[in-house]
Amino acid sequence: MSESKDLVAVEQPQQLITIEPAKYVELVFEPFAKRLADAKTLASAAVFDVGTTAGMALAVKHRATFRDIRVASEKARKERKAPILEIGKLLDSRQKEIEAEIEPFESRFDNAIKAEEARKEAEKQAKLAVEKARVDAIRAKIEQIKDCIVFAMGKSATEIQGAINELSAHEITLEEFMEFAGEAEAAKDASLAKLGEALTAQQAHEAEQARIAAERAELEKLRAEAAERERQVAAERAAQEAHDRAERERIAAEQRAAQEKAEAAMRKQQEEHEARMRAQQAEIDRQQAEIAAERQRQADEAARIEREKQAAIAAEAARVGAEAQAKREAEEAAARAEAERVENERRAAEAERIRREQTEFEANGPEPSEILEVLANNWDVSTEVALHWLTRHAWAAMEIEQCQPL
Repeated sequence: MSESKDLVAVEQPQQLITIEPAKYVELVFEPFAKRLADAKTLASAAVFDVGTTAGMALAVKHRATFRDIRVASEKARKERKAPILEIGKLLDSRQKEIEAEIEPFESRFDNAIKAEEARKEAEKQAKLAVEKARVDAIRAKIEQIKDCIVFAMGKSATEIQGAINELSAHEITLEEFMEFAGEAEAAKDASLAKLGEALTAQQAHEAEQARIAAERAELEKLRAEAAERERQVAAERAAQEAHDRAERERIAAEQRAAQEKAEAAMRKQQEEHEARMRAQQAEIDRQQAEIAAERQRQADEAARIEREKQAAIAAEAARVGAEAQAKREAEEAAARAEAERVENERRAAEAERIRREQTEFEANGPEPSEILEVLANNWDVSTEVALHWLTRHAWAAMEIEQCQPL
């Protein structure tokens, strides 16, 4: 306590002559002000013509009066200012000498104070860094739990079920998550719920894909059967055409034989032969008509199959496009919701960090050096004087009056 008092004790300076600057200047120039006023009064009333001897003399006289006042006041200014300038130079020089003497002593204590403050700040920052690393590690684990839903994107139902089993087996403990155990448990429940939804959707998707594959296989089977029927019709048509050619050749051969055997009886039997030929031609025409009808039926069947094929392909393409659009919209909505959730969590974490810092500051308060600095700056004194003020009081015995709300 005695050492603190010695540090802040200030020797009272000797009484110095104080000068009021404005009053001092007024006294210095007071004689010249009176002379100037008189000269201005005489000059204002003067009437002269410098073209005459008397007028020139009067002008020279008044000019000399004002010049004398100016020169005399300038001489008085220099004489009065010279010692003031000298005093200013001596004050500056002496101040530099005093500062040179003070600097090593002030620096000694200032350096020690700043070193201690720097050490305390380093310890504080180290503690904050350790705490941040701990919280960041727990946050990273929670984010891994939340990111399980990302894993489900594009995965099979079996893989999603495996992720659900693995996450369900991950027990949330206070040893691992500490004060964030509740948040981790909530993240786990949310991720399991989302994975369950993804599993249900993927199972439905895989079932739909299996249905589509079965329909495609059935369509391919129908196409193969139609192709086989067309091949059989073509084979039958070729066989019928071969049979018709053979029949016509046989008939022609019989006709040639009959002509060779009975050239004479040809005319007699001509009508019978022509009738028989017409009947045969009619049969041939009938058979050809049947063949043409069969060909038209096969063509119509092929056209119908092709129309059904194109309609099925178009319907499948439309359904797949609609599913893709719905999936994209669902993914975009999920992404927006996830982004909003992450932003809300970030804001909540920032608010919690500010609250904790405020609570810590209210509990611990500022450093003693900071209190001294604020007190010294408020009253425009040195920190040593502020320290002296503080040591004069028994703070523990004082009752602090509680501020009443307005």
